[in-house]
Amino acid sequence: MEIELAKKERLVRGMELGKKIVLHGVVLSQYYKSNVENYLRFCLEYYQKTDILPPSLSLIYSLLEMAFKENCRNSYFMEKGWDPLSSESLTEREAEFETSWDFSDPLKLRNRLKEEGSILRTTIHHSGSGVSLEIANLAPITSEAEEALTEYLSRAKSYQDLSEYYEDYPFDEEGREIGIALAILQFKEIGLDPNLLRFDTMEGEHVFRLEISFGEEYLSLRTRLENDEDVRPFRFHSQAEKEGETISPWKISVCKICGRTVDDRIFFHTVPPDVVAKAKDLPFTEEVCAWCLSGYLKL
Repeated sequence: MEIELAKKERLVRGMELGKKIVLHGVVLSQYYKSNVENYLRFCLEYYQKTDILPPSLSLIYSLLEMAFKENCRNSYFMEKGWDPLSSESLTEREAEFETSWDFSDPLKLRNRLKEEGSILRTTIHHSGSGVSLEIANLAPITSEAEEALTEYLSRAKSYQDLSEYYEDYPFDEEGREIGIALAILQFKEIGLDPNLLRFDTMEGEHVFRLEISFGEEYLSLRTRLENDEDVRPFRFHSQAEKEGETISPWKISVCKICGRTVDDRIFFHTVPPDVVAKAKDLPFTEEVCAWCLSGYLKL
């Protein structure tokens, strides 16, 4: 799905002003992944750096999958009455979650995760020297899981080929957790620096940050901190920031009748009474898309 012309014009104005792009969601649906690809592609086209799109997307998708999985894991633990921050029987509980949770249809999980307060947010910062992406959720993780993730990222950044992954993680015969390691190898093959990937837990958010340099003039966040610049490694996105400094894509919702995820501009959260009066056998009067509603209207 390509970005429509009117939105492209709005994006160009925002890019010229240096505004960041923020994508809000709850589940990692194909629609969300397509939005991430389209907006990152637009960003890289603007700076004429589309050659780095494929390896960048590969790594970003792997990070999104990990963030979404953390949301699902937290939901499963709450359903079981388990403390997600407890280390008690963690290995066994993780194994049960892996075998019991159904990832096949993310949209079926949307309402459940939304009610539980889960988020999946992707923020794109950009300039002529590079782009940085932050992928955030609110899922709590144990200190042990955080240490394991730190070790995994550290090992993955040093790999020269995938055989080293299986030497470090021989129990993962199916390669379930190999995604980030593979993406980092692709990153390195075209000369990008994987050491500009890191994560942190701050102010209730778990955030992955990936910086992609366009050249030697790019100053990473780490370098800027070493130079005593007044910057925060993982910025907290306040409501004021979201409203005043971002380019937000249109909101989306799921239709109760057809189950499709549609743009809110063609979606009725509540169908007006005068329209309901003209609709024959309309099964729902809330959360209905315009396509379905038009099929019930009397001519």
